[in-house]
Amino acid sequence: MFKKSAIVLAMVASAAAMSTNVMAADNVGPEFAAEANAFFEESTVSGAIALWMRDRTRGDVDANGNDTAQKPNLDHGSLYLTVNFNSGYIADTVGVDLNVYTTFDMWQNASPDHEMNFWGVDNPYDRNPTAESGCSGAWESDCNQNGGQIQTGAVKLKFADTVNAKLGYFQPSVPTAMGVNWSFAAGTYTGGEIGANFGDLKLGVVVADEYRAPWFKDSYSFRTGTGSSAEDAGTAYSIGGQYAFSDALTLDLAYAGLSDGDRKNAHAKLKYTSSNGWYLSPQVYVVDDDNQYDSTAYQLAFISAKSVGQYSFRGEATYTAADSTETRGHVGNMAYRLTEVYGGSNGAYDIWWNNRSDFNHDGQAAFFGSVARDFSDLGAPGFSAGVNAVYAFGAKSDQANIDELVEYSGSIFLNYAFQTGTLKGAQMGMYYTNYVNDSNAANWDPYSNAFQDETDLKVTLVVPFTIK
Repeated sequence: MFKKSAIVLAMVASAAAMSTNVMAADNVGPEFAAEANAFFEESTVSGAIALWMRDRTRGDVDANGNDTAQKPNLDHGSLYLTVNFNSGYIADTVGVDLNVYTTFDMWQNASPDHEMNFWGVDNPYDRNPTAESGCSGAWESDCNQNGGQIQTGAVKLKFADTVNAKLGYFQPSVPTAMGVNWSFAAGTYTGGEIGANFGDLKLGVVVADEYRAPWFKDSYSFRTGTGSSAEDAGTAYSIGGQYAFSDALTLDLAYAGLSDGDRKNAHAKLKYTSSNGWYLSPQVYVVDDDNQYDSTAYQLAFISAKSVGQYSFRGEATYTAADSTETRGHVGNMAYRLTEVYGGSNGAYDIWWNNRSDFNHDGQAAFFGSVARDFSDLGAPGFSAGVNAVYAFGAKSDQANIDELVEYSGSIFLNYAFQTGTLKGAQMGMYYTNYVNDSNAANWDPYSNAFQDETDLKVTLVVPFTIK
């Protein structure tokens, strides 16, 4: 059923050969039993219970470009339970990683694609309501489905400290351009990876023929384009490498593509920490896709961070070029992933501002700043708070009477880590964002990834536990 690449076949062959060698060895018996016991003795069983409550409202514009009243966009309270089993290694070579999670909506009153429970449709392309969900329509508020799924189910291999591999349902862990979507769970690739470490040099290869964002029940193939007319794009693959010039300076390079599709991704990230603690990282992300862009799209990024006493500071900026193939004033956007459709895959992308917009339209420059404070020095251990903000401009449509896209937002956040008692180790957080779109453009048109003014309140509680 699955398309297997040469690297995945090689991994299977390696596992089979290792198993044959172990069984053929003279020490089958007590010594092998001792090796096998490490599978359980060195294993861990852990998990978490998580609560996510969200109230997000969104506006629009009328026919004259004037703001309209905001309406509920997301309104739900979702409960997660996740359990992890990470084994030790038999003969210091073969092990297993397993993770399962369940989700449940305590209430759900707005859009069903809130990502914290299963959306009751088949995949991000066709979006057909499934018989199991029994919902009245893909975008109706009842189109969510409580239930469970496997996040990780992979055989893991290691050969000394040089080679490591995974095969099954997995999340990439080697140098790669392929990443995953996140809710309280992670997206899942079907396939495998292999990594090799040679001192300061780390290399990785990832191959997968299916993916599943954590808010879908079933895996799906990669496709070119969006909607039900999108065509199969075959197998996704990636090669990547990281080289540490010193403890302070690392270069990360990676490339990804599709066996039957023309979309390609690549990135270059230079990561440096100065002697006085400044983290500095210039980065470039590239997406080549003739179906979506007139020319190769790219995003330039700069990340910086520093801690001073009880304070943590971040300063970041991006510039995006993403000339769309569509006409009539449509303004493209760039998302670093191997599929155009959201949720179809994801990339190894470091930018996360948590200020609603992706700030990624063609010609757009965006600037982000954040400051947070830890209050442990004032007799409040575990308590921290902060503010951040984004300002972006420069994206323009050639559609008549449409303003330049100027968007900005600010957020405040509070976090508390329980220090004692039954909830010791649990974390509670509150995050509030006010987002403003100053243009007179309607939601998603002509700015393909922009919406009008929003307010967004998120409250979370995560209670981790360890069984073994």
